[in-house]
Amino acid sequence: MRRIRVPLPGMELGHVNSYLVECEDGLALIDVGLATYDGAVGLLRGLRELGARPQDITRVFVTHYHADHITLLSLLSQITEAEYYIGERELSIGSNFDGFLRGLFEEFERHGAPKAFLEEVKKVAPMVRFRKAFEDVWQLPWIPVRDGESLPCGLRAVWTPGHTPGHTVYVRGAAAFTGDHILPKITPNISYWVKIEGYDPLGDYLKSLAKVRGLGAMGYPAHGDPIQDLDKRIDEILEHHRERLAEVAEILTRGPKTAFEVAREVSWDIGQFDSLDVYNKFFAVGETLSHLVHLEFEGVAEGREEGGVVVWRLVEEKLKNYRLT
Repeated sequence: MRRIRVPLPGMELGHVNSYLVECEDGLALIDVGLATYDGAVGLLRGLRELGARPQDITRVFVTHYHADHITLLSLLSQITEAEYYIGERELSIGSNFDGFLRGLFEEFERHGAPKAFLEEVKKVAPMVRFRKAFEDVWQLPWIPVRDGESLPCGLRAVWTPGHTPGHTVYVRGAAAFTGDHILPKITPNISYWVKIEGYDPLGDYLKSLAKVRGLGAMGYPAHGDPIQDLDKRIDEILEHHRERLAEVAEILTRGPKTAFEVAREVSWDIGQFDSLDVYNKFFAVGETLSHLVHLEFEGVAEGREEGGVVVWRLVEEKLKNYRLT
């Protein structure tokens, strides 16, 4: 297994890790990068430095559908024939791309995001900016990956919903390619995107962390350096979400609020809400909403629609006996 650091121009993360894996009949990549000139040159140069050619790639395994992991396939698929694998829950997004985007922005507006703010988000959101690359990529003959499935190249799939509904970790021996499920320095963004009955992205994420615990594997994330102790990192992430849940609940003790209003009062690690750029504000609202929804699933909070906007309140009698987990 070898790593290629594919540049992410204009993004704070700086790069995405694309992992080159040997197979019985060629080579495979796990994640590919963003459809930009810098990304394309970075991937092709990285392959050459490792003594590989694009034509040697026989399979591509994608951890999830986000632009920095998948859209560079719009180029790679033109210069090599390969099989393309992705979690089966991700494929529903590509089948109704317009509906997904429309539902995404409508849901954020329901939760208090101003229309002017959402119009600014649309100008910078990767799913809008890289629309053509997404359209090309979703036309590829994807092979859906299921939880626990044994795959070519000695990989095993572990379905880890949370960061996205179909996020998949690929395990090979003592290596776990964690995508954005577990990152070494930052906590992955866990956002609530669309209104689906029974959808609790933070709850799903916490359960997904438990699925990866105990693998005894070295973690190879999509961003940053290898994670030596996955279980220790999982504990750190769990503690972060306990603290965030407690903070969100405490904010609601001051009175009913929309998710957008709660997000403005959260103590974000990267700065206060009003000082963030528009896209990080968008992430902040999504993450706040996922914590509110999880508290609702736990019976501690409830969101009620009032005049077309959802307002959140604490359920005081439940909060007294609730232990944040």
